[in-house]
Amino acid sequence: MAKIKHTSAYDVVDHVVTTAKKKKIMHLSSQEEEFNGEFLKINNEELINFGTCGYLGLEKHPDILAKSHELLDRYGSHFSISRAFVKAPYLEELENLISKIFDNHPVVIYTSTSVAHQSMIGTIIQPNDLIILDQQVHYSVQYPCQFAKLQGTMVKMIRHNSMEMLEDFIKRGYNQYDKIWYMADGVYSMYGDLPHKKELLYLLEKYPKFHLYFDDAHGVGWTGINGCGSLFEYFKHSEKVVLISTLAKGFGSIGGIAVFNDLEMHRKVDIYGGVLSYTHPLSPSNVGAAIGSAELLLSDTIHTYQNELKELMEYLNTKLDELNLTNTSSNETPIYFIGAGSAKVTHNLIQRVLADGLYVNTATYPVVPNDKTGLRFTLTRHNTKAHIDQLVHSVGKNFHLAVDEENEDLEKIYKTFNVPFKGKKTVKPVDSGNVFVETYNSINEIDSQLWDGLFKDNGNYSHNGLRCIEEIFSNNERVEENWGFHYLIIKDENNEIILATFFTSALYKDDMLALENISRKIEKQREEEPYYLCSKTLAMGSLFTEGEHLYVNEGHSLVNQALNQFFIEAENLKKATGSTVVILRDFQSDFKYHENFENEGFVKISMPNSLQLKNVTWKTPEEMLASIPSSKKRKGIRYYALRNESLFDITIKSTLTEEESKRCYELFSNVKFRNFGLNFFEYPSKIPTVLSRFEEYEFILIRLKGQEEIIASAWIYQGSLHSSPMIVGLDDNYIKTHRIYQQTVYQIIKRGRQLDKETIFCGFSADFEKQKYRAIAIPTFAYLKIQDTFNSEIINAYSNM
Repeated sequence: MAKIKHTSAYDVVDHVVTTAKKKKIMHLSSQEEEFNGEFLKINNEELINFGTCGYLGLEKHPDILAKSHELLDRYGSHFSISRAFVKAPYLEELENLISKIFDNHPVVIYTSTSVAHQSMIGTIIQPNDLIILDQQVHYSVQYPCQFAKLQGTMVKMIRHNSMEMLEDFIKRGYNQYDKIWYMADGVYSMYGDLPHKKELLYLLEKYPKFHLYFDDAHGVGWTGINGCGSLFEYFKHSEKVVLISTLAKGFGSIGGIAVFNDLEMHRKVDIYGGVLSYTHPLSPSNVGAAIGSAELLLSDTIHTYQNELKELMEYLNTKLDELNLTNTSSNETPIYFIGAGSAKVTHNLIQRVLADGLYVNTATYPVVPNDKTGLRFTLTRHNTKAHIDQLVHSVGKNFHLAVDEENEDLEKIYKTFNVPFKGKKTVKPVDSGNVFVETYNSINEIDSQLWDGLFKDNGNYSHNGLRCIEEIFSNNERVEENWGFHYLIIKDENNEIILATFFTSALYKDDMLALENISRKIEKQREEEPYYLCSKTLAMGSLFTEGEHLYVNEGHSLVNQALNQFFIEAENLKKATGSTVVILRDFQSDFKYHENFENEGFVKISMPNSLQLKNVTWKTPEEMLASIPSSKKRKGIRYYALRNESLFDITIKSTLTEEESKRCYELFSNVKFRNFGLNFFEYPSKIPTVLSRFEEYEFILIRLKGQEEIIASAWIYQGSLHSSPMIVGLDDNYIKTHRIYQQTVYQIIKRGRQLDKETIFCGFSADFEKQKYRAIAIPTFAYLKIQDTFNSEIINAYSNM
């Protein structure tokens, strides 16, 4: 099947972060000439630092600095040789000290935690193992698992901290895999919550094949005996547990740590360890700092430092409890997350807190869902109770100001983060400016002249076209073949339309826009679970329409009020239909209201190009060829379309017989079966029969000369000024031998010219084939809001399998 353009996850993230950068809340530059941990100088302003992860505040401890200078003076800037050949003497000293922190368990030191994960996962995981990732496990763990897939290792993902789902995966894979690894964080870096240690220990003892792999980067140093962290004491007796951590954060240095409960595993990793053998060691100054830190953690001083931080945590927890904010974090960690919901509230809140002289982090998509963003901050020993008072006052004040200014529903935010709501609603009545909303559940409730005045020459969703679509996608047996229809018209007090659109609510495949190879893998799973990775989706437009689905009267003075009301109605529809995904499409580059959508928490994603032929004047094949400047394209049309046209009988009909309807559906199903580039559920089998009853639709039927069997068909909506082919059906046997697809494209365009249409919508995909005829590829995009990113993360995990 013809290829289509797919969106890139990196492009989406790039766009989200670039927007935050423009608002000066992310990708900021620090300007201080000397760092003391207490402040960050940003935009020439000294901000109290609530954003870094040096929890014990050891970055400038004199003993650590002295040891760093000592090794720098003794060994120079770098010991440039891989440890597989020669291991630096100071590295041996460091590993011995770190081992003492972890109750004399053997350790290996890496240049970073990320390198540690690459080495460990690449070394200890075997092809016949199963990896189960927690949804929130750090990206540095997930990334090397992509490479484990390449050797045949199965990688799955569970919802965050879902022990029920974890045990289900263990049971289902127990007889299939040699080992089952659950990979999780010791302290989750975004929300500041913890894994379920008791339940994991229970599963570890219950299932001999079950193993645990922890990234405790955010848990080591500030807690545990000698700073061994939040997990080690709990799991140190099991040989089925691997612990990875860092010399950064709580240690005040840099580098990665692997702690082993299994001596043989340690031997294997130490002797080779994959990437470990090919990377240079930490620099002497870094190792010196780590040695100084380790000596500090092994002394009695660590108790004082840990207690000082915990006293600050208790003070901050008490203050936050008094505010009753949407704090989702555990009281046991120095990481805090205040949920704000939509991006507009989060951005507003962050800007306000920064303006109050406090540096905090922005938690945004993709690490959190785009309607579950928020303010994240960390607590270190550099902070004081006075700092905390300033922070709590600023967040408490500005949280409500941001919610109020962005006209958001406070109670909705609390519900989003499952925090009990005790206050009063702060949502204000929208300043409608005399805009009035009309909603309908069927096109039959709307005056046809009114609707067609807005949409009749834009795709197949004229008034009568929508009557047809409603009939097709109603009263069917399968849940995915039944759609809800929702019409929205917003007017002013003089009854002038400012905004209009329609939505459909339906079950979508979440991989609809994924790469073909990913959808093919997912479809294998759907052979057992038909609705695997599917979500109830509220979409502007539908899966059977193409064109600009949103009418906006741009010159109207109340357009912004109408857009505000549009978002409110979309949110209400989302709730009423039980949808977890909202997708608003199809927009083009000249769309003026991008910021409005972005502020509501929508992420901009690329859609397949829309191919359109406009202002075509040729009447004959000769004139058509003469209008094409490329000799190569002219040659292709002659060879694949014009030369073969005499081989076929071409019939154009507005009404199909029962037998023709059945055959046309078979040909469509044949194409649909092979097409994973745009992956959606098959349309109901009654669709050709219904289309036959509506005068706007006609069918191009292609048969071999003198034969009865239809080998290709095109189902076309003919508007007054445009032609919109909706479906192409092909017989595989004639695709290569008779170039039947190229012939079908030519007949569609030829028919549009016979009817003298101003525009021929050529659909998505096969850009090259349609551009031969001078079709213009118009980039389109959509706005997406996902309530829960779990399914999308599963789909991303299918990459490289």
